Amino acid sequence: MGGIQNRFWSHIVVAWILTTAAITQRGSSPHLGLHALPMAVIASWVWAVHCTHDCRTQVAEGFRAQHHTWNSVLRKPPFDPRPLYDAVTQRMRSTEEYLHAVTRKHRLQQLSIAFIDGWTPNGASNEAASLRDRRRAHIWLGSNWFAPDDTVCLPAVLEHELGHILRHDNQRSTRLQAAGVLLVVLAAAWLPLSHAILTAAALRLLYIGWIWRCELACDARAVRACGRAAVILLWRRNTDLLSTLPRPARLWHSLRSATTHPPYWLRVWWALHISAPAAPTSHPLAALPAAYAQTHRSPRDPGPAGRPV
Repeated sequence: MGGIQNRFWSHIVVAWILTTAAITQRGSSPHLGLHALPMAVIASWVWAVHCTHDCRTQVAEGFRAQHHTWNSVLRKPPFDPRPLYDAVTQRMRSTEEYLHAVTRKHRLQQLSIAFIDGWTPNGASNEAASLRDRRRAHIWLGSNWFAPDDTVCLPAVLEHELGHILRHDNQRSTRLQAAGVLLVVLAAAWLPLSHAILTAAALRLLYIGWIWRCELACDARAVRACGRAAVILLWRRNTDLLSTLPRPARLWHSLRSATTHPPYWLRVWWALHISAPAAPTSHPLAALPAAYAQTHRSPRDPGPAGRPV
């Protein structure tokens, strides 16, 4: 429900900003001067407030999602638990302990975690995401990161998402987007329409470049914490999963994800060339529970409804 409301308000805000740009464009001229500045400032402020509220709502919703997804798996065992359940719950408890240590070390007030495919209807079991609101943060994980053949990638996934949280990436993103809205509205007011469109496209490309830089910086953190081999294994795993899709779906996925993430080949190249210790210390989650050796379920079949039970 919260996701639907957030998308609704996103559309309202975008429509208002575009309307503002259209109004200022009608009166645009080289001599318009600073008359368009108040409207641009208001549009930028509204966008910043909207993004901040949306982030705060999602972090709060994440705490509730943890109770209904993560905790329901961990705290309520089935009547006759299978070996896979024992292995997954051991892995989840180790993950919780590690995240508690991170919370204490970096003086966070709260760091929650939930299964995205157990909460969001369109959430995929191979996804991972994170958000931070002041001293509270949340990590979304797909259930496949706890499946037997894929859980070796869990430390690299966690370190990457923790990188976003500790770098305050979503707060910095909000500030950059607000600045972009300000500049787009001013461009619509002060420049000819064709030049305003080119300005907006250039700002969009610069923002995508900044996003790529953030992703690669978090990859570097994962390399230094888990080693090159672990991070390269993660991106090659995702490349293999992508190759199983039909060609049109693979092309669409690549085009859509290019606005938010670098391509996998670039991330592998970066992991190979980033400066990092030759032999990093062992990650606390590198050792797998012995119960995983007793399981033979494929990671592509994590259980009913995408849940690792």
